Amino acid sequence: MAKNINYVIQSYYHNLKGSYKEIADYILEHPTFDSSLTINSLAECCEVSISSISRFAKMLGFKNFQDFKLSLITSSSDSTDSLFQDITANDSYITMTKKIFNGNMSTLKATEKVLTERQLEAATSLINSSNSIGFFGLGASGIVAQDGFHKFLRSDKKAYYVADFHMQLMMATKMGKDDCAVVISHSGENRDTLQIVSELKKNQVKVIGITSYGNSTLAAKVDVSLLSISDETQYQNETLHAIISQISLVDTLFMITAVHDAKQTSTVFKEIRKTINLTRRNPSEKPQK
Repeated sequence: MAKNINYVIQSYYHNLKGSYKEIADYILEHPTFDSSLTINSLAECCEVSISSISRFAKMLGFKNFQDFKLSLITSSSDSTDSLFQDITANDSYITMTKKIFNGNMSTLKATEKVLTERQLEAATSLINSSNSIGFFGLGASGIVAQDGFHKFLRSDKKAYYVADFHMQLMMATKMGKDDCAVVISHSGENRDTLQIVSELKKNQVKVIGITSYGNSTLAAKVDVSLLSISDETQYQNETLHAIISQISLVDTLFMITAVHDAKQTSTVFKEIRKTINLTRRNPSEKPQK
């Protein structure tokens, strides 16, 4: 299924300049396209060169103009308006609640619409071919990294995570070409995170990046980049929306790898559940004084 071009453009928009920004503005302002669209006609409408249209499509991850055109046509019925609504003092408590929940659901729907089979296959292939998997993220992204670590402890892979930046850097130094890393950064421009990625790449570690900006430095450095769609409202920083979609992306990677390695994962699941159950009190037992 073609990915939604409007959501993809929004994830790149912050860093667009020149002719690329003109193309993006035209597409976002004219959400309806049909099968008669040609690269010449789009270039004329955007007042840019044909080569600019071609480079723009490839920058967004499309193989050629035909793939790009298909996404333009199929995205026409999907509106990006009012994905996230501001909460006001005049809203009732239940209205505020609905806006929050709707915003969270919109985050997930938008992120799902920019995913492709090829991206997911490439990411899970890196994980399946690795001996261990390390999770890296600082600040709010650390929440996602820790959640990924917690999930993959239930797999047959050796999973690693530490919260401190310097310890993450040390962990990256010890990883090698038979390992895989999942690096999370909302902006994709965090200096410390990029230093970790540089260390990972120096050691030939395969890297999956999760970020909200498709043309960020992180996205350019990693082997596979997955986009999390988010937006900022008056009382909610866009990072909060990003966390929701990023956790779901990590959950997706875990579930796909678990299903494809069901036998070994099932064994690990049973052993972990058995151990965890030992920490739980039987309802028939009297609590200790």
